[in-house]
Amino acid sequence: MKSEVYFTKFGALHMDDSILGRLTRLFDRVGAGSIIKENDIVAVKAHFGEEGNVSFVSPLYYRTIIDRIKICGGNPFISDTNTLYVGHRNNAVRHLNLALKHGFSYATVNAPVLIADGLTGMDFVEEEINLKHIKKAKIASAFYWANSMVVLSHCKGHMMTSFGGAIKNIGMGCAPRSGKQEQHSGGAPKFKSKYCTGCGECVKWCNWGAIKIENKKAVNDPAKCIGCGECISACRFDAIDSFWDSDITKMNEKMVEYAYAVVKNKKDKIVFFNFLMNITPECDCMPSTDRFLVPDIGILASFDPVAIDFASIELINSSSVISENVNDKKEYDLKYTEKDKFKMVHSNLNWKIQLEYGKKIGLGNMDYELIEVK
Repeated sequence: MKSEVYFTKFGALHMDDSILGRLTRLFDRVGAGSIIKENDIVAVKAHFGEEGNVSFVSPLYYRTIIDRIKICGGNPFISDTNTLYVGHRNNAVRHLNLALKHGFSYATVNAPVLIADGLTGMDFVEEEINLKHIKKAKIASAFYWANSMVVLSHCKGHMMTSFGGAIKNIGMGCAPRSGKQEQHSGGAPKFKSKYCTGCGECVKWCNWGAIKIENKKAVNDPAKCIGCGECISACRFDAIDSFWDSDITKMNEKMVEYAYAVVKNKKDKIVFFNFLMNITPECDCMPSTDRFLVPDIGILASFDPVAIDFASIELINSSSVISENVNDKKEYDLKYTEKDKFKMVHSNLNWKIQLEYGKKIGLGNMDYELIEVK
């Protein structure tokens, strides 16, 4: 049986046709209110963007969702978890300060903003799943104890998973720092010295002391490296690369197993919204915003994280690239320009692994029906 994925396009048909109004109709058509009971505590999974990044989902969209949750009788809060890397979100104080700077306040979103895994990322509950890699997944406490969850995901590329959408947002994004480390362990990146300028940005970005400069080149210590891949984001000279091998496969599968744990904990009480806008080669953890790959497409909603991610990828891949944004990018493999936008920017990665493994373990369905909402 096909999973239902609801979709509304960007682009107004008339002067009063607001995308926020369409988002409200999308919320109602997918039946998001059905997961909310009177006085339920409802977690709204967010990503506040890294310092310097502007491509994250705007607080205006969160406000629309929050207002709808309150009409359904829920008590919503907006939340994310702390990061492994240094950045500006590695503890709750810095994270909340950045969220406020990016416009996430009670005044703008009409709900409290909190960090789900506590002050330093140590607040979590274990969910037993007994899958291939993970036996007990760590879920940030605020997400674990919430009665229901609404997940807002910005779809874009990623340096370790090729594509980041709903699965990554809950698999990686609902895990505390130790859960993130468990998923990343075993996938050390490759350092290409011939491209390295010795700038040291990767050294500053690494939270584990795994990188140092030797003879004016960055060198990685595999014994200290946890494989988080953030040094790949920090490097502007294509001098650090990920491996498409068993380690990367394992990392993707671990992430999917963590997503399974989140859905298991919220059985029939979780709904997903994917935003196909500001689609960049890398994730919103980047401290800058790269040029967009394709024009804005729309917003999707579904109860199935696998189906909504697959539908998102197929919509993105069916769109034409913004040619002036990709044609002068020497690191892009332009033979994939029309058929696979994520293979174009990460030719050594494969987004299919997370979907196929998600289907295999029962996270969701790759067969879907796309239903347009106007």
